[in-house]
Amino acid sequence: MNNLLAKETKVFQDHREEWLRDHAGAYVAIRDEEVAGFFDSYGDAFTAGLQRFEGSRSFLIQQVWRTDPVYFVF
Repeated sequence: MNNLLAKETKVFQDHREEWLRDHAGAYVAIRDEEVAGFFDSYGDAFTAGLQRFEGSRSFLIQQVWRTDPVYFVF
């Protein structure tokens, strides 16, 4: 898999069940295998990710749900 955020996506998938117990609905910010924390809003997760990871490169923000949402664009 040659995906820009493949490592971060794997970390999320590996920990999803664990995080659902304590952080369902929260947003998590991840770079490599480092978690910046869990946040009530996307904006808070984004700000924390920029501060923690110092904008050095991309990081993942994902909402903790059992399944990923599906979006339709027309």
